[in-house]
Amino acid sequence: MVGLKGVSYFATFFLILSLLSISTLAQGETYHLKLLAVQENQDGNFTGSDADLYLELREGTGRVFLDTYPLTKIDTQISTRFAKEIACKHYKLNCDRYDFIYTIKARSSIIGGPSAGAAMAALTAIAVMDLPYRQDVAITGTINSGATIGPVGGLKEKIEAASSAHLDKGLIPIGTAEQEEPSLSGNLTQGNISISVNSNSSLNLIEYGKDQLNLQVIEVSDLDEVLYQITGRILNPDGFEIKIDPEYQQVMSFLKDTLCERNNKIIQDMKEDGIVVSENMSTLLKEKQELIDNSTLKKEYYSAASYCFSNNIALKFEYYNQSKTKIETINTVFSYLDQQVSDFEQEVNQENITTLTDLQALMIVKERLADVQQQIDTFQKNKANLSLEEMYYLLAYSEERYFSAISWREFFKMEGKEFVLNEESLSNSCQQKILEAEERIQYVSIYLEETDLGSLPEQLNFAKESAQKKEFSLCLMQATQTKAQADAILSSIGVSEKSVSHSLQSKSKAVQKVIAEANKEEMFPILGYSYYQYANSLKESQPFAAMVYYEYALEMSDLSLYFPEQVESNKGVSNWFSNQAWELFVIGVLVGISLAVLVLIIRNLHLKSKSPSLKRIKAKK
Repeated sequence: MVGLKGVSYFATFFLILSLLSISTLAQGETYHLKLLAVQENQDGNFTGSDADLYLELREGTGRVFLDTYPLTKIDTQISTRFAKEIACKHYKLNCDRYDFIYTIKARSSIIGGPSAGAAMAALTAIAVMDLPYRQDVAITGTINSGATIGPVGGLKEKIEAASSAHLDKGLIPIGTAEQEEPSLSGNLTQGNISISVNSNSSLNLIEYGKDQLNLQVIEVSDLDEVLYQITGRILNPDGFEIKIDPEYQQVMSFLKDTLCERNNKIIQDMKEDGIVVSENMSTLLKEKQELIDNSTLKKEYYSAASYCFSNNIALKFEYYNQSKTKIETINTVFSYLDQQVSDFEQEVNQENITTLTDLQALMIVKERLADVQQQIDTFQKNKANLSLEEMYYLLAYSEERYFSAISWREFFKMEGKEFVLNEESLSNSCQQKILEAEERIQYVSIYLEETDLGSLPEQLNFAKESAQKKEFSLCLMQATQTKAQADAILSSIGVSEKSVSHSLQSKSKAVQKVIAEANKEEMFPILGYSYYQYANSLKESQPFAAMVYYEYALEMSDLSLYFPEQVESNKGVSNWFSNQAWELFVIGVLVGISLAVLVLIIRNLHLKSKSPSLKRIKAKK
């Protein structure tokens, strides 16, 4: 048997081990990467400069702290928090266990904008997963939604700084290796002859790094590639595949047919009323029909439905315009439409929302109805100042938008995994999305003047108003769209015409990964996939619009983050353990055992001190 003294040592050992475990979490380890930046000299020129990024994790609640030496011109607080959130979300890390303390140390004031974002996201992932990594690699680039790496300025100077710091690799955003050298213009004077000089040349940074700087320069498109270069780990293999839900295809095909058949019905109505489709309209319809047929052949039914929807608006406008519809009739139709919207909204509110498919169907139906109502209100408030053509377009758009809302109701019939979608969870998700959208708008404000933010602030206000009215599904849709549009701006800033295809390709890849992850969880994001499909059809002709729809797809494919899965009560314990609570549980058990053993030891010693010894008993006998 183990003696009392042995038990005492055993208990003391476990107590110390437990306290050390807690202390390790509280104190944390410091991680480090090199940053690349530019600094402005006294003569106004810019030179490259390296800086040091440190991250310390401490036991906490997910807060972000930042310190810089000396004070930098980087808008660090917003970009740092954003980078941390992207890394945690991309790798599904439980970051709420820690507080994140970032420190940037530089030799002089540096200029960078949020160009440290990629490095911050990489160091965050390395620290939370505690990965072994190289410190002779530096990355410059912004971090954007989907964990894609965005372009930054001053790349030539930055890789020169990397070489001066004796680093082995410099990672730059994909599509930015080809740099236009500044154009030289001026006059060379030789005797009495003045010669005008203009020089334009390009510089390949990969070759420049290899030939003149002894530095390996590598283009990277996303955070996965960055971490591979720094850690050697492939964290998200490319072998993902999107599995299209057959039920989605069936419903979306029906929706497409419904909208496209309406096209034919409007044309038939025009013929019956003696209205001939104009030549311009015929040409437009023919062009769109090619797109519709092409999309249908590829089974891209959402894209085909979108083209039919825009055709219907154009045809309805043509109908009203050619028939010279009177204001009295327009008033009557708007009043009738107003009543229809109200009645249909009451019906939709009775739908039993239990799956994410139900929620997405509700979101898009509500969004379309709200849009129609907004057009009706615009007409009622401004009809005295509107031209007839403007009235015709408002009416045509409103009618077709309403018809589209009715069509999307078909998706309530789809099956899906059930989630907790009560008023409380919807309210929480709405508020969270508002906060995210608000932060993105602040981030965009780094680059744009307030007057250049367009409708972003107004859209955010719509979401807040919807939240106040307890229209939480509508709020979620509006806030999500606002956040996605802000992200599209961030992902497009600094992107040249040459590199836009790289940027779109990276974003498309990010969307594919998110949808594939949803597939693994036995979910199919009907809106995420629809927007992804539409973005693919736009990327050649309308690249910025494609970027917006890729951002919509990213946001709509990841809604499960905001809602707990509906589980049976007997699964509660396993779900509790799934959130890494086991670590705290083990520490608690060890501390409990140690304390219990110590109490027993003290109690035994106390009893022994009060009891007469065996020798005394024998002596008395």
